[in-house]
Amino acid sequence: MRRSFVIFLLILFTSINSWAKTEKFGTWIELDFTKKFLKKFEFSVIPEIRLQDDFTVDEYIFEGKLSYDPWKFLGFATSYRYSTNVKKNGNEISQYIVFDATGKTEFDRFDGSLRLRCTNDSDGGELQWEAFYLRPRVKLGYNIRNWKTDPYISYEIYYDIQHNEFYKNRFDLGVNRKIGKLHEVGVYYRLQDYFNDKNSVNILGLNYTLKF
Repeated sequence: MRRSFVIFLLILFTSINSWAKTEKFGTWIELDFTKKFLKKFEFSVIPEIRLQDDFTVDEYIFEGKLSYDPWKFLGFATSYRYSTNVKKNGNEISQYIVFDATGKTEFDRFDGSLRLRCTNDSDGGELQWEAFYLRPRVKLGYNIRNWKTDPYISYEIYYDIQHNEFYKNRFDLGVNRKIGKLHEVGVYYRLQDYFNDKNSVNILGLNYTLKF
């Protein structure tokens, strides 16, 4: 089982490398520092950097997130994101407020979640409240017996409420690995596809989480 899964990952990342030579490609690196308090609350600081296909900086993001999990099967979160898009003629600043409601379930060694996200659409430096996206995401993970590396798949779609249309969708395939009680690292491939004429983007994502 493990050997087959490792071979699958090697094939996946070889394919990603070949796509990077012909398609638009990015590398996203995210750090997540989370502190739990009052039993059911968590506060996270999440810096992120996004690189273009030539590994120059395309965007960097700072996010502060507050989560509340009143029940095992349902949680809520809100966050503020400050984004800087690097441009030759001057950087572009965007600000976002995010609201999440996430339902969770487990069956045998599978765990699934359905997250409904609502966020504003901001193209300028000011915080905008005129346009919003609904972003439902379904995620399915599998816990491999006696192994700390768990694979998952997810699908997310963006719905533009103002224009009453779908904007883009994301398909993820990745793995997370726990290191001790506090640390977790992950890697994923993301296909970001648009419903208009914009080119699809192949993304290699790397993340690290510290919970204390």
